[in-house]
Amino acid sequence: MFEGAEYPQSLEESTLERWFEQGRSSRIPYTYLVIIWDDRESSYSPVFLEERVELDNYSKDDRGYSNQWFVAAYDLFSESRVK
Repeated sequence: MFEGAEYPQSLEESTLERWFEQGRSSRIPYTYLVIIWDDRESSYSPVFLEERVELDNYSKDDRGYSNQWFVAAYDLFSESRVK
């Protein structure tokens, strides 16, 4: 997953599945999974969000922080990519 010139490295499908399950099983009613790339850590990390407005605000600036950038966002329940 996330293979190609526009991504710094691939992401294991099993990791993405684990993140979906983690978000769905949380006591907080998360709806979205955002995947972030961290240049400093050289790794992907998950961010869980409750509402669409959070997602829209989160993904406005692709670089967000100087060492992190937005990669993709998924609906936790349909597992479809939304951004």
